[in-house]
Amino acid sequence: MRCQLCLGLSWQPLCKHCLKTILAPTPAFRILESGLKVYSFYNYNDIAPLLHTKHTYIGAKIFTQLGKHTFFEFFKTFELPRGIYAIPIDDHVRHGYSHSAILAKATQPYLMPLYCSLRAQNHISYSGKSRAYRKTNKRDFVVKIKEQVDIVLIDDIVTTGSTLKEAHDALKKHDVNVLFALVLADAKEN
Repeated sequence: MRCQLCLGLSWQPLCKHCLKTILAPTPAFRILESGLKVYSFYNYNDIAPLLHTKHTYIGAKIFTQLGKHTFFEFFKTFELPRGIYAIPIDDHVRHGYSHSAILAKATQPYLMPLYCSLRAQNHISYSGKSRAYRKTNKRDFVVKIKEQVDIVLIDDIVTTGSTLKEAHDALKKHDVNVLFALVLADAKEN
């Protein structure tokens, strides 16, 4: 197979050289209006073609590599007590897999993924949509957690923050303590 970036021969979709050089993570964070702290590792424009693979078969392998390269490495240096869960946002299976579930799995053994715990009832795509569109077409999350737990929200991209805010609000209504959110890329609109 060929590396998706340099086209060199590789056993994985992204070669080790490109992961170390082109895809060296630059951790950053921003705090949403709701007070939720969101950690990211890339600027959206820098990895957009890789993020768009979530709609293809190869995307499962790319998201696995990116999750291990960023989230797993992040938790090696980030101290958290045991017993915290990772909740992927709307980990409904599409195109044969769930990209958010793959990213949540990359947090193991530091966090315990809780799959099928936060599902959107509205499956409209937000890709390329405005803030106004996102506000009028809420995800309408259903929370399936019965106990009070501490969690980290997991998603691939934060743009306006509306999905993360809505997820955060839905979880707070169920007495779930959201510590922060992790995303691969920040696509903040200026």
